Amino acid sequence: MSPPNPAPVIVVGCHKGGIGRTAVAVNLAAMLALSGRQTLLVDLDAKGDATASVGLPRAERGKNLARFCEPWSFLKDTFNVPRPAGLDVWAGGPALDTVTRELTGSANYRHLANGLEQARLRYRAIVIDAPSDLGPLAKNAFAAGDALLLPVSAAAHAEEAVGATVRTAREFHEPYDVFGVIVESRATRDADRDEPEQEVPEGVHLLDSAICYDAETFLHATQAGLPVFEAAPDSRAARSFLELGREVLARIVV
Repeated sequence: MSPPNPAPVIVVGCHKGGIGRTAVAVNLAAMLALSGRQTLLVDLDAKGDATASVGLPRAERGKNLARFCEPWSFLKDTFNVPRPAGLDVWAGGPALDTVTRELTGSANYRHLANGLEQARLRYRAIVIDAPSDLGPLAKNAFAAGDALLLPVSAAAHAEEAVGATVRTAREFHEPYDVFGVIVESRATRDADRDEPEQEVPEGVHLLDSAICYDAETFLHATQAGLPVFEAAPDSRAARSFLELGREVLARIVV
């Protein structure tokens, strides 16, 4: 029997906070799991918001560089989420500060790629919520990734942030498959005016699907510790992630 194909690693990242990066990572991972693909969500943010968003406690201790880059130790640090079935999480949180300190000053950004070796054989898809600071953890994410998914917003300075993210990612892979997904607030979608044109750098493939970011719906889902589709399945936000999941399955996770 031939060995399984390694799971694709999708990095969700942008050098700007507050544009829905974590929401995209969490809900995309949940949609891939709902499609029947065993999925791992890797939370690389020391705030641990992706971890809390699926009802798991943030990692307060127990993270270090040795466990981060050793494949079997990395697997041991993953946990099942309550819902949906088929989704596991490598938890983020304050414990990642130790990993960041140990990575600081290192020119080797392959630690995470090494740590994911066994996970890529166990899972069908891996989604990384990369921190926005473009520091050593984010660079490890880009070095481990097969594709970059960029939340694209009309927010001030978002275009500059997207450009910086793409340039940093391509330091590790050239060409790097980069996909943009537009994140729109409910107010923008419902307004009786033309939506602002979304600018993306050359070489970024803008997906047909767009995310409806409804702050009230997302707050309810976060407080419940559930992905949006589980917390509010009839919402416009949930439907937008369903479309994103289908497009990612067609274009990235084959």
